[in-house]
Amino acid sequence: MASAFVVANFPSSDNSPSLLRHDDVVTLFHEMGHALHHLLSLVSENGVSGINGVEWDAVEFPSQFLENFAYEPQVLKIFATHYKSAETLSDDMIDKIKEVKNFESALGLLRQLEFSIFDFKLHQALHVGNEVQELLDSIREEFSLIKPPSYNKFQNGFAHIFAGGYAAGYYSYKWAEVLSADAFFAIVDEGIFGTKIGKDYLRIILGQGGSKSMRELYEELRGEEAKVQSLLRLNGIGV
Repeated sequence: MASAFVVANFPSSDNSPSLLRHDDVVTLFHEMGHALHHLLSLVSENGVSGINGVEWDAVEFPSQFLENFAYEPQVLKIFATHYKSAETLSDDMIDKIKEVKNFESALGLLRQLEFSIFDFKLHQALHVGNEVQELLDSIREEFSLIKPPSYNKFQNGFAHIFAGGYAAGYYSYKWAEVLSADAFFAIVDEGIFGTKIGKDYLRIILGQGGSKSMRELYEELRGEEAKVQSLLRLNGIGV
């Protein structure tokens, strides 16, 4: 039997209930996505059950997938009410929350592409002296709209790929988002609640854990590879 704990540092008060901000709700949904991935596994072999054995570039898929529902009106209106008046969060406010999330999202996407490609290319060869800076500059020429000042030495403190275990794997952040966005819209477009694909997601993605590659599981779920366009749609780009 699997166990999972969601440990969070949410606001508390002696004078009122613990009232979650929307970003707290997003965090809760995200971490619950990991917990459900672990708890709802149908695999009995511990090494590949739940979150165990899931590829680095897919382990964030279920968490980001559930996080996306924290912006959906049908979901928010179930619980997002004022603790005194019981007034439900309005459609106008939900639209504003989405607009804030997507503000300058294209710039953020370009920034992550810059980091990911730099990480890949840095690990493809030995770079010495000014070659590291020259490599980063060449990538920025192609992907960066806002050029950092010459004294910026971001690469010297890119802790994710030096001390965070992401060496040649920083791209996994964005690829997991592609999977989560594509699966999310497949369910949203069917109506969210009681959908066939929602039940398939439970059985295939959450149920199989790391017993198969996520590529196999995703193609079993959707019948095709994830579409990058779903991530653009999620971020309000080109919609």
